Amino acid sequence: MAFFTVQGRTNYFVDMGQGRPVLLLHGISNSGRAWAPQVPALMAAGYRAIVPDHAGHGVSGSVSAPFGVKDIADDSEALMDHLGLDRLDVVGLSLGGMVALELGLRHPQRIGRMIVANSFDRTATPEFKSMAEGWARTFELPHGPVLRLEQNWPSLVSPGFQKTAEGLRTWQVWHGIAAGADGPSLAHVARGITDFDFSDRIRNLAMPVLFVAGELDRMSPQELSRTMAERAPLGQYHLIQGAAHISNVDSPDAFTRTMLQFLEAAQPCDTTASLASRE
Repeated sequence: MAFFTVQGRTNYFVDMGQGRPVLLLHGISNSGRAWAPQVPALMAAGYRAIVPDHAGHGVSGSVSAPFGVKDIADDSEALMDHLGLDRLDVVGLSLGGMVALELGLRHPQRIGRMIVANSFDRTATPEFKSMAEGWARTFELPHGPVLRLEQNWPSLVSPGFQKTAEGLRTWQVWHGIAAGADGPSLAHVARGITDFDFSDRIRNLAMPVLFVAGELDRMSPQELSRTMAERAPLGQYHLIQGAAHISNVDSPDAFTRTMLQFLEAAQPCDTTASLASRE
């Protein structure tokens, strides 16, 4: 069944393939369809791809109050329990990466390895709050989600990708998804994610974590991912040349290759030993 219920809300997900489960978490105002370039490769490599739409996104239920990283992590936990997942890997991009970090700290024994791409360790800053408030006000306008996509598309994916046939197809699909999105819900998420601060907690992550950055990403600069990798006990860093903010979409081959290499090479660590090494 493609739906699960959390506190009366209905959330949507797809569950494809057999093997070790990988939870794929998308960014704000996007949907699980953003992981389309990676799902076939994961399945072919023997993984089970689990791809939800966050609350207020895609075809999941709407939200009526600020809805932040911890709330999305709660939903992700509910999905993990719904599917009976005792052990899984997590891949998150942007907002999805923030949720992945929260899940990693909550479940050191449950999450084997994790990829955090084009993301942030802290949004509780005046600069981020101002940016998010601008997003929220745009979402609240008539056809706001479409307007925001049209405004931000040039910074979301690389200029080269925008001109390709796949770039044009992606634009058309995402434009249609945005046309059906719930602007007020997205505004609640934009305002809800501005209290996230993982900067002092990142040293407590017990699993191998790969931090991926895009060379052309201006929203989440590569220096931020590099710094997070240096602070995580088992952190690694990888830069995708020519990629912008949604690096898994504009540079799918490079992202997928890096993802699969890390998932295969990283071994689950002994949580107690890893934490002890930080003390």
